[in-house]
Amino acid sequence: MGKRNITVSSRFSPEEIQKLDRRRGKVRRGTFLRNLFLGKKEPRQTPGVNLEKYAETARWAANLNQIARSLNSAEVPDIREIQRTLAGFRRSLIGLTGDDDDDS
Repeated sequence: MGKRNITVSSRFSPEEIQKLDRRRGKVRRGTFLRNLFLGKKEPRQTPGVNLEKYAETARWAANLNQIARSLNSAEVPDIREIQRTLAGFRRSLIGLTGDDDDDS
């Protein structure tokens, strides 16, 4: 496939552009339409609730990475802090709430 240098334009109603924007997610409009034309799959849309949980999980992943880094380095890790972090992560995964610092 050669360089893309030909532009094709199209007009949409406000309702059509809203529908297009919902379906394309963060993909650029032109890229989305070209991909559909070429038979590529539409990007999956993540529901808002899942985006919230994804962000929370990403924070936990960063904490776990810091723990792994300290365990793999010459640092002497604080085992109690690791236990508290892992316990909090576990509670988050199973849907328990609360910010208590017990080691359950």
